[in-house]
Amino acid sequence: MNKSTITRPRVAAEAFTYHPESFALPPDTAANDQVHDFGHEVVPATRKAATDREKTLVVVDAACDMPGDWLADNNVVVLPIKLLVDDWDLYDTHNEFDAMEFFRKDLSARGNSASTIPLGATESRDFIQSYLTEKIDYVLQVTITAARSRIYMNSLEAMSHLTVMHNRVRRAIGNRAPFKTWVIDSETGFTGQAVLLAETVNQLNNGVAAADVVASIEQLRSTVHTLVVPKDLFYLYKRGHEKGDRSLSWLSYNVAQALDIKPIVHAHAGNTGPLLKVRGHHEALDRAIGIAADHVVRGLTIRTVCASYAGDLRDIRKLASFRALRDTCERHEIELMLSTMSVTGGVNVGVDAFSIAFGCDELVVN
Repeated sequence: MNKSTITRPRVAAEAFTYHPESFALPPDTAANDQVHDFGHEVVPATRKAATDREKTLVVVDAACDMPGDWLADNNVVVLPIKLLVDDWDLYDTHNEFDAMEFFRKDLSARGNSASTIPLGATESRDFIQSYLTEKIDYVLQVTITAARSRIYMNSLEAMSHLTVMHNRVRRAIGNRAPFKTWVIDSETGFTGQAVLLAETVNQLNNGVAAADVVASIEQLRSTVHTLVVPKDLFYLYKRGHEKGDRSLSWLSYNVAQALDIKPIVHAHAGNTGPLLKVRGHHEALDRAIGIAADHVVRGLTIRTVCASYAGDLRDIRKLASFRALRDTCERHEIELMLSTMSVTGGVNVGVDAFSIAFGCDELVVN
């Protein structure tokens, strides 16, 4: 197995011990000699001298669709998510190569019966604690929406315990500076969570105090809109029924399949629902990307657009609509990032699903 983008040390407590081999895919999904393209589009941002940045540990969960090299370059810690698939389990650590292998070999056969399990509060505390050094005064975590996962609640409990424990240790060694932690519910997921993470890091890099960054992100999160275009409706139908979700009925599935209708799903402020129904997957992709491009022109609340795909990223890059979006972002000095979708995300929406997110005051769909 290739190593994760960010090297993670073994945590100290017995409750959760990190074994790199336990994070590998099973033998039939092992990395092979295929070449996958994980590069991302970026319009570089200008950075100012940081203040709280060197003292702040930024944490995100593995469901966040952000390029692995960006996470490594910005020293963002990724909280793993456990997946149970048939008779084996693995941890999603946001390893893009393993995610691509999982999509290519396993998801269509096994994904609809898979379940995701967040780390418990004690496990989360111990994992994050393993990254703390004497230079860290703050921990700032951005989580997937609390409406869809227990990661937020578990992290709140973890941070509460961590704050008490670490302040006690700091006082014992003569460090009287308070140790503070924040957990922000992004109220979204996929690429929407990535947009907020990018803004968090950009503000810290530009010298904004950690507490002010938290206040800003909590205001901006209500402006983030995430669009998801699933390709395989049969996968969604089967997975929904495995989880007891009957929102997509057999009749609706058959009608959509017969007419090649693909939904564009909209996630915003903790709510998720259909936005549009478009005939053809390619057309649905173009429509979602076009909506993002339109809002870049209209003006964004956050100067980053994030996109992800549960498949070969070259399939997205070659789309005329994506090339047009990239050009539009460059003209308006907007950062554009494209990454492989997390295994956690792909398990929920299927192979070849696409997600794109941006921040705006009002979503306009013509």
